[in-house]
Amino acid sequence: MISPEEEKFYAQWEKERLQPQYKRRPFLRGLSVGLSLGVLVLLITEFDWYERANMQVNSRGNEIWIIISILVISIGFGWFYQQFTSEMNEQRYQELKHIKSKK
Repeated sequence: MISPEEEKFYAQWEKERLQPQYKRRPFLRGLSVGLSLGVLVLLITEFDWYERANMQVNSRGNEIWIIISILVISIGFGWFYQQFTSEMNEQRYQELKHIKSKK
């Protein structure tokens, strides 16, 4: 009832689930999503799509705050995606464990 791929995942996650879930790959995926959204915001302000927002962005001292906020949001996206991936793997593990126990 369990495919070989699921069995492989089950064995791997059984070893890894008790270790800290600070993996680099999911964090970097979430970070790239956050940075792409930040670049999108910068492009929107650069092309003057919304004049009033552009006046706020171009006022003195705001450039550094915009970059800092984009970095903070990107790191937040990275952390959130890392936690989300870990929870999804744990849920999949629990489902497979339940299926195996039914046998």
